[in-house]
Amino acid sequence: MISVGRVTAVHWPGDESVALALAEMAERATSWPGISEPSSGRVRLILAPSEAMFDSVTQGRLPEWGGGAAFPGTNTIVLPMSGDVRRVLRHELAHLALHSVVKRVPRWFDEGYAARAAGEWDRLQALRVNWALLMGVTPTLREVDAGLRGTGAGRAQTSYSLATTAVLLLERMGGDRGLEPLLENLSRTPDFDQALRTTYLVTLGQFETLWRRDLKRRYGWALLFGSLTVVWTLLAIVLVSLWATRRRRDRARRARLDEGWSVPGNDWQANS
Repeated sequence: MISVGRVTAVHWPGDESVALALAEMAERATSWPGISEPSSGRVRLILAPSEAMFDSVTQGRLPEWGGGAAFPGTNTIVLPMSGDVRRVLRHELAHLALHSVVKRVPRWFDEGYAARAAGEWDRLQALRVNWALLMGVTPTLREVDAGLRGTGAGRAQTSYSLATTAVLLLERMGGDRGLEPLLENLSRTPDFDQALRTTYLVTLGQFETLWRRDLKRRYGWALLFGSLTVVWTLLAIVLVSLWATRRRRDRARRARLDEGWSVPGNDWQANS
């Protein structure tokens, strides 16, 4: 066990240096979007050395694609000692920071905020978001929540991307103060719809409509690009197939024309 300031890291033998580095990182993480006075309470990190230990500590409640786990009630984070541990830690610390000032939020806001606060901009890769939009219609926030609770890693990653775009829209709606007005109102009420009404003068349903429009406007350009790419790819495949078929036919035609012909020997002389 290693303690740095308000952070205590519980580790297994051999992980001392990593535990120290992560504890120092957690101790320095005090700036979060929209939170003017983050909690100064103690934080406990549990560094699970194996998947089996991670499942044991979290009681198997997390999907297999989950990177880490945050338990705001006890200010505890459980991290598997694999993958990008620092990135996962930043994400889980954001969950603790958020829940230190709010009472309750929808899962899409919880995960979208953590991704935004952790600077996980790669979640906004156009391909991930646009492939979801290419399915025909923009998703609902309820569907995003379902994707975050599901077991499919691909669907979950897309849902993380979409949740992040929703939180970024709320941040833009807050103007210079970003998410701070919303989080202040959420600290007073567990009703997310009421907090939106108070902060932005819109209902949750109205915000969802704004978000879906924003998705089409901000990422729709890639829909056209993606569609044209698909069209040109299919056209190229068709042209290559036609060219290959034509070559086979030409070879067969030449072979038939050559049947019955023989090349004269060197002793052949033309009649004069």
